[in-house]
Amino acid sequence: MEKESSSAFATPGFRILLVRKINLSDFKTADHRILRDINEVIVLNIIRERQPIPRVGIAEITGLEEGTVSRIIHRFLRQGLVYESGVGASTPAGGRKPRFVHINPVKRCAIGIDVGPIETLVALSDLNGHLQRVKKIPNTRNPVQLLETVAEQSLALARQANPLSELGGVGVSLVGLVDHETGTMCEAQSLGWGKRVEVGNILKSKLGDIPLYFDNGARLSALGEIWFGTTHLTGFREVVFVEVSEGIGTGVIVNGQLYRGAHNGAGEFGHVCVDSTGPKCACGSHGCLEVFASDLATVERYLKKSQIKPNSRSGHSRIDMAGIVEMAREGRPEAVEALKETAQYLGLGLAPIIYGLNPEAIVVGGTIAEAWDLVEQDIRTACARRVSPLLLENTKIFPSTLHVRPSLMGAIALVLAQSFAAPKTV
Repeated sequence: MEKESSSAFATPGFRILLVRKINLSDFKTADHRILRDINEVIVLNIIRERQPIPRVGIAEITGLEEGTVSRIIHRFLRQGLVYESGVGASTPAGGRKPRFVHINPVKRCAIGIDVGPIETLVALSDLNGHLQRVKKIPNTRNPVQLLETVAEQSLALARQANPLSELGGVGVSLVGLVDHETGTMCEAQSLGWGKRVEVGNILKSKLGDIPLYFDNGARLSALGEIWFGTTHLTGFREVVFVEVSEGIGTGVIVNGQLYRGAHNGAGEFGHVCVDSTGPKCACGSHGCLEVFASDLATVERYLKKSQIKPNSRSGHSRIDMAGIVEMAREGRPEAVEALKETAQYLGLGLAPIIYGLNPEAIVVGGTIAEAWDLVEQDIRTACARRVSPLLLENTKIFPSTLHVRPSLMGAIALVLAQSFAAPKTV
């Protein structure tokens, strides 16, 4: 067995939390093979995030010996996980010009399913997360019928994948309270599906042995952002994604991992009260952030300001959040005011997130992110009224950078992450 250095454990950016309590009923000691596997995972992740990158660059980042990096790269080349292409400039000392290492995108593929409030997306992705094909399926009030159609489309996409690609699995983004292990939607009222839908069992009956991975859409939006978003989140390990749509969902990343809570209910900041005298929320409480800052609240606010009655036929059915953003850009005062009021409530709603979780960054997603230049200042000003200057100053607040639905990209990341995950030790 070849000997490899293990200096990657001391490398900045690959932190080991020594304060974490070891589960003595479920652990595995770290033998030489596990040390080697962890080094391989670190190198593979560096290639994914920094590609194209020469071997010497990997050695500099990890602190591993160049010989160790070369042996790891050779194993990856034999497995087809990476390829080398392109030549860099030689060093001042001369010698062979470095070749650049890339992830081989056709080695594996993934299918992502995103069950949204109106339509469901089914997409095929390569190992780099680049979408190859996307299918749109209108939702129905019959979950079995919809999910059977989704499964058929998933199998069709799998057949259209590169014949050299291994299917890593199917990632599924669901709404509401989700049991990520079984794929059961414990609450699905927003889709008209009732309170409990066993999505996992329905899909498994059609997809057979294909690995399935599930989670809540807001959490997967957070995962999609840190996996596929632009570099403004590079190195961040504590991130909260606030998804503003028909409701408000929140995905929490702690130490680089999704945080679900003891009963899969973590991150329900949409139901934090911002005004106890406010309207009643679907959850039964009053004045939740969701009733003031969701897309539905913004549309209702615009209609009221425009004096359009809900039962009128003056185009009300065609007014949505995207339309309000478009009208605000055209200078329509009712649309501008509606967006700004929503932004102010959203800013108030970020305060408990900052105080409760102290994240490095908050990412705001949804259609409102497309109007960031119009709402950013109102969000920050409102947040500043409730958060201490020191905490607010050290919390980055960004709009989402993903142009495809973040929850879809998160569903794909849920599958691809299996190829880049470290082995379990303790």
